[in-house]
Amino acid sequence: MRSSRGEAHYIRLIDEIEASLDDPGGIEKLAAHLEGLPEILRNLDRPLPDGGRMLLMIDPMGLVVSQNAAAAKALGLSIGASIAEAALTPQALPAFLDTLGRGKGPAPLAVAARAGHSLFLLGSQHEAGGPISLAEVRRGIGRHVLNQLADAVSLIPSETEVLAGLMDGKSIDQVAAALSRKEGTARQQVKSIMAKMGVNSQTQLISTAYALSLMFERTQSPARGVAGTDGTSVDLPGATLFDSRHGQLGLHRFGATDGVPVLLFHGAIFGIAGHAEFRRAAEMIGLCIIAPERPGFGHTQLPEEADPVELACAQALDVLDALGKPRVVLLAHDIGTRFAARLARLAPDRVAAVVAASTTPPMQTWAQTAGMPTRHRVNAWAAQKLPGLMDKIVGLGLSQIARQGVDVLPKLVFDGCDFDQDILRRPDCQAALQEGFHLAWSQQGAGFRSDMRLTNEDWRQEALQVSVPFHCLHGTQNLTVSGQAVMELAAEMPHGRFRAIEDGGHSLPLSHTAVILRHVLAAGYKAGLGLDTLDH
Repeated sequence: MRSSRGEAHYIRLIDEIEASLDDPGGIEKLAAHLEGLPEILRNLDRPLPDGGRMLLMIDPMGLVVSQNAAAAKALGLSIGASIAEAALTPQALPAFLDTLGRGKGPAPLAVAARAGHSLFLLGSQHEAGGPISLAEVRRGIGRHVLNQLADAVSLIPSETEVLAGLMDGKSIDQVAAALSRKEGTARQQVKSIMAKMGVNSQTQLISTAYALSLMFERTQSPARGVAGTDGTSVDLPGATLFDSRHGQLGLHRFGATDGVPVLLFHGAIFGIAGHAEFRRAAEMIGLCIIAPERPGFGHTQLPEEADPVELACAQALDVLDALGKPRVVLLAHDIGTRFAARLARLAPDRVAAVVAASTTPPMQTWAQTAGMPTRHRVNAWAAQKLPGLMDKIVGLGLSQIARQGVDVLPKLVFDGCDFDQDILRRPDCQAALQEGFHLAWSQQGAGFRSDMRLTNEDWRQEALQVSVPFHCLHGTQNLTVSGQAVMELAAEMPHGRFRAIEDGGHSLPLSHTAVILRHVLAAGYKAGLGLDTLDH
């Protein structure tokens, strides 16, 4: 336990932080008080980083809901702005949305960068009515794909060379010079290519060529998602709307439809199904994932006076009833641990087991935060004692992400935790960051702010009443959660089990996907779920 002198010091610290927020230089003072606060909050006008491949999410109307720093820098669009502001022609966005709406995607969209050149994005919509993922397509295509495209539209070799030059971003005069041809000859060949491809402009020609080339590439690769020339992929599924007895919510479903039924309570930052490996592993292992968006996230409203945990559990039971799932394994990410514990206590007949990864235990004493970086310790104290202050800090951080892109999220959330920052910066985790931010920003951070309070409350007595197997997974590199507290939680629960994951941090859902899902599968089979599918 902390001494009264130490407690008084932190009380003064929090009072100073709160007072600084109303000063003109409040952000700088706040950053000085919270020693670990990221540099990005010290200078809100810092230039965006250069380089990187553009990734965006837009809603079905074309409004930007999430983007990375490369997209924010190149297009200059803010969250909530229409992608139509960057489209090359007024007709481009309606045609693009119509193609996706008719299930003809993925579809290309040509946009103008602030630097004056054109860029091509490829869009995919995985669920009707859900958000649309857009990924930049690098200029140029591989020779083997170019040849396939040429064969498909009956281009002669000289026309194929002209098309290759256009695809590399060259003008007609540059193409002619590179091929040692007269400019007039090159223009005639461009007209011939346009006629063979059935387009009326050079912009349409390049856009259509990109779409066809990407379709050729997709037929040759089993990988899901939108593939880029740098090997990265985007797999951002949307949510379908579900009308429960306790209000409308967003619902995600993926994996094997006849697999072991799993109800996922998502965390605050990992999204739900934006990680392509998570989706693929669920299907390959044989899990049927049902993931409602928790109150305050995505499409799910959090009424002002509602208990977010109680409401989420009621909505989850409505979903299971509607889908005919009498019993499931609960998979919990981060603060989803508390939601899973509540549902397991309220409806033990519906829950076969719980797998929490990473586990977020009840906050019992201030000493529990001893191993955390300074800012995380102060945040925990502020969330307990001054929730209004924490709301301001969270709001400031979300606004910064909206302005500069999700690339700043790893530093903002895991400042002082290098291991988890490195995980979230991996190219394959970009989609998860996009979806995680979209979920939080959709309700202006209501769910995220609520989670900060829930994370720092003591719900130990409730945990002790959980009567089903409760598997607590914890990464040994996790600096944001006390491993000792997780072990104590597992030891005190009637059927708690602790497992340390070597070389894992708080970001276990992204770094150790297969390990987590194997735990879920084993828990389901042990409870008798999914065994009927083995007989077929």
